[in-house]
Amino acid sequence: MASIGLFEAFLALFCFLIVNYFLNKKPFDFLHIKKTLQSYPWNWPFYGMTPGLLVRIHRINDSVEVLENSNMTFPFKGPWFAGKDVLITVDPANIQHIVSSNFSNYIKGAEFQEIFEVYGDGIINSDAERASKLKKCYQALLHHQGFQKDSMRVTTSKLKDVLLPLFNHFSEAGTVVDLQDVFRRFTFDTTLVTITGSDPRSLSIDMHENEFVKALDDVAEAIVYRHFTLRFMWNLQKWIGFGPEKKMVEADAIIDRVCAKYISAKRDEIQQGTSNRATSWFYSSHEARS
Repeated sequence: MASIGLFEAFLALFCFLIVNYFLNKKPFDFLHIKKTLQSYPWNWPFYGMTPGLLVRIHRINDSVEVLENSNMTFPFKGPWFAGKDVLITVDPANIQHIVSSNFSNYIKGAEFQEIFEVYGDGIINSDAERASKLKKCYQALLHHQGFQKDSMRVTTSKLKDVLLPLFNHFSEAGTVVDLQDVFRRFTFDTTLVTITGSDPRSLSIDMHENEFVKALDDVAEAIVYRHFTLRFMWNLQKWIGFGPEKKMVEADAIIDRVCAKYISAKRDEIQQGTSNRATSWFYSSHEARS
């Protein structure tokens, strides 16, 4: 008769305990555990939560459920020693605390400014006194009655003359559309018309690709990539010229060229006295400070 070794006995006992656990526990417990594991990315040794992020990258909207289950604030753990831990929050109280009431306590620093270097020295990359001045300047623009009237007029016109007829066309043709892309184009067009007076007409039946919109998307993609990649790696890619870093360099050149065109056109309008938009004073005051 064959003898049973210690390993076989341990394996049999382990299997018995596992089967007994699943047979005796409540049926809803498994559903709760399964839902929890699917909703929260695991914090793995050494790799942190990065594997879970990579698995769910094509379903990034699932992050809403993660935030809901973590009281609207989630601490993301990156790989060990990589310095990629990130605190993600959509809690209005936290946002108010960070960007308004205690803004001066949250210094961006050199690393942040390097990651967002494509935005230059604007309000995104500014700290202390400069950030405060820019914030007041933009608030003055947003609260200007003329700007608010222009914004309402442009939005109403674009909604009535473009968006609703476009939806009617898609409905009659039975066309499947990406609503996120539609509303992104709507926001882009109304914003640009309000600020510059020029209509890019990216929201149209043919939904043509706009180089400026694509450049902004490429920049956003590269910035996210920088957040979750070691600094020396994306700096190496930037130096060699490939991957998201290459796209960012090309997108930066497009953004500079397009913005320069709009600024030049607005400057000519102001000098000729043909601009009657509420944003003209904003351009004029900025030129005077420069």
